[in-house]
Amino acid sequence: MAEVATTDTPAVRIRGGTRATVAVWFEWFAVLLASLTLLWGPLAQGSTFGWGRTGLTLLGLLTTAVLLAALSVRGRVPARSGQWPVVVLALIGWIWLSVDWAPTRIDALRSAGLWTAILGAALTVQLLARGRRMWLVLAALLLAGLGSLVLALLQSRGVTVPGFTYSSGAGPSLLTGPYFNPSHFSGFLILISALLMGGVLFTRLHLHTPLLLAALVALHLIDFKTDSSSIPAVLLASALPLLVWIWTRQRWVGAALTALLLGGVLYGGVYFLTPQGQDRFEQVQGQLGLHNQWGPFLQAREGVWRYGRDMWRDYPWTGLGTGQFFTEAPSYRAPERSMGTGVDRQAVNYAHNDVLQLGSELGLPGVVLYGLVLLLPLLRRGRSLPRLLWWSALPALLFAGLYDAHMTAIPGTAVAALSLAALAAMPSHGWEQRTARQKPRNTSSIPIGKIRTDL
Repeated sequence: MAEVATTDTPAVRIRGGTRATVAVWFEWFAVLLASLTLLWGPLAQGSTFGWGRTGLTLLGLLTTAVLLAALSVRGRVPARSGQWPVVVLALIGWIWLSVDWAPTRIDALRSAGLWTAILGAALTVQLLARGRRMWLVLAALLLAGLGSLVLALLQSRGVTVPGFTYSSGAGPSLLTGPYFNPSHFSGFLILISALLMGGVLFTRLHLHTPLLLAALVALHLIDFKTDSSSIPAVLLASALPLLVWIWTRQRWVGAALTALLLGGVLYGGVYFLTPQGQDRFEQVQGQLGLHNQWGPFLQAREGVWRYGRDMWRDYPWTGLGTGQFFTEAPSYRAPERSMGTGVDRQAVNYAHNDVLQLGSELGLPGVVLYGLVLLLPLLRRGRSLPRLLWWSALPALLFAGLYDAHMTAIPGTAVAALSLAALAAMPSHGWEQRTARQKPRNTSSIPIGKIRTDL
């Protein structure tokens, strides 16, 4: 009887094993590049200037290329990746499509390349940063935050980084950290505030716990020296991890506290808009050494928001095209530039509102796709550490996004936030399997340091 040919031979097994080994090396290299991109983004002045933006673009595109190579060698996409990669790819495709109708094509091409680098790095994290690689990305995010705090502390001593550009007035009494603008720096600290407080609450009590607490205290002391409108969001980002932790222990208590928090925010907002609230606000500002006045701040924001609204109104479905706000905004305020004062006569490079920034450049599809990128990680099952951190950080980032655009206009902050979203979008099945045998039956009375909630 003739022998039946089979592919399960030693030679085939060797080739298969070699291919798997090469794929693993490519995957580690891709995640390492993504981590370097994450470090570069915030520390290179938020990647808002030429050299920083170029470096972020090159690192992110190289990361994306290595991701494609890793997937090609592996021959498949990692299991249980979910819908998040599909939405990210759709957003990248829509961004590049908008280049076709952008008035200033060169700016559109640069912006599309930058967004591809940012989203490509985040996609690399979501697809490949499994297991120990996840800790590499979290470590990079933590190092970026701690590095920014060190630079701010040096700045408070009068030491600046050679070659960096700082806004007018920046110095020991007005800290910008690695960023050009103190408000941009404070926007990045929202994410780091949630990361540090989450690291204390969502991990076991160990040697790292007092270090994270010390860094958190330093962060808030530094943040108050930014005199930024994002200070309330940074404070909120430190409080939200506690609320999330309570939700994981007792849902009814968490729901009650959430209702109280929302009610308090609503009452505080209404009181703030009254004359008595304004007087009280100015008193508290003076006690804290802050000088950012509400009236001029709101007047400037209303002007900038109008430019974004008018652009989106004229191009509701397509937007003007990626990277077009800066070049097209002057045509939407020509009368004000000739006779106005304040922000109307200044160069405004972004909409100071995440929704208006996206809507003015990418239209309604861009807003919807970006919203899905941010929200889909919250819909995945399980309580992985990154998902708990994202639950803690996202509300504060969205709150700040009402009057600024840290996640859409500041590349360094965007790549950091989207990388954490990517980790949160990963499957948490591995966490549940590893911790199922360790989880006690009743955790409601166990001290915080003994509870493992990253499952």
